[in-house]
Amino acid sequence: MNLWDTVYTWTPRTVFDYKAPGTELPRLNKPLQEPKLNWRQAQVIGEQLMDEQAKIHHFAILQVVSLRLDREHGVYNYAVRSSRDIQDRRGKTQLFFDADTGEFKFILLPNGQYTGNTVTSWLYALHMGNIFGLSYRIFVCTLGLVIAMLSVTGIIIWMKKQQARTSLHLS
Repeated sequence: MNLWDTVYTWTPRTVFDYKAPGTELPRLNKPLQEPKLNWRQAQVIGEQLMDEQAKIHHFAILQVVSLRLDREHGVYNYAVRSSRDIQDRRGKTQLFFDADTGEFKFILLPNGQYTGNTVTSWLYALHMGNIFGLSYRIFVCTLGLVIAMLSVTGIIIWMKKQQARTSLHLS
């Protein structure tokens, strides 16, 4: 997942129906310097468009998360936490609209829209420990400590075996 644009985006596409902003939106010849819509206008348009999409796709908006300008693609990204989100925290319901005209481009729902996006949402939520509450976070923390402990004990056992081999060759 760290190689998002180079590896991960293309891997689920080979198996699933997967959409990502970097591949669904055309890249501008040069990054947008000043959009015609200012932040306040973009916020109002984002709210209106998200309300429309919530009705169309049957989800509830729980919390506004962010409004971000993507200069490379000339769009605003309006993100909310919705009833379609898998994670306990943070919202991944994203809407994209033109930064100059306010024209709706597309929406990405974290669950139920595209199979690849649903799988990615689950993988990300599990990886970040943002699902199943505190008990899952404790489990992930414990598992991480166990893996670290096994790594350290593995190195210690290897070093002891190396010392034993060295002492056998010397005698």
